[in-house]
Amino acid sequence: MALFLSRSVHKVDKKGRVSVPSGFRAALGDELVQGLALNMPIVGFPCIEALPFSKIEERMAVLDSLPVDEAEAMSLAHQLMGTLAHVTFDGEGRIVLPDYLMEYAGIKDSATFVGLGRTFQIWEAGALADHDVSTRTIARDNIKLLRKPATPTQGEDGA
Repeated sequence: MALFLSRSVHKVDKKGRVSVPSGFRAALGDELVQGLALNMPIVGFPCIEALPFSKIEERMAVLDSLPVDEAEAMSLAHQLMGTLAHVTFDGEGRIVLPDYLMEYAGIKDSATFVGLGRTFQIWEAGALADHDVSTRTIARDNIKLLRKPATPTQGEDGA
């Protein structure tokens, strides 16, 4: 699968239909027919998280590995699976955003799609502008996470 990259603003009609950017649809490739999984990000950002529906099996495998009788595991399952929406594409490349997710994200008449590589988010423009300010600072303060760890050269590690 190709990556979801860049940003794109699209109109949302009265029925909640929005055209997914053509580059995002292309990135889905064969997975386009399975549709998308939409959810509220567990980290609490006021947007809609979107990922290929096929990735839900990966999340389920992780959830299945957790103890079913612990509150933490059940809380994760509740938030990751119990609030998820499965949406499919119409013939024009549109999806219908569920009302509860539109309300959560504050989306009314337009939506901004933000590519994050293997997933993407759907934002209301004002909330995204605020988020950009805070993430810019966090990213700048954590740029070191992108640096490759130094690998010891011959003799440095005592060998």
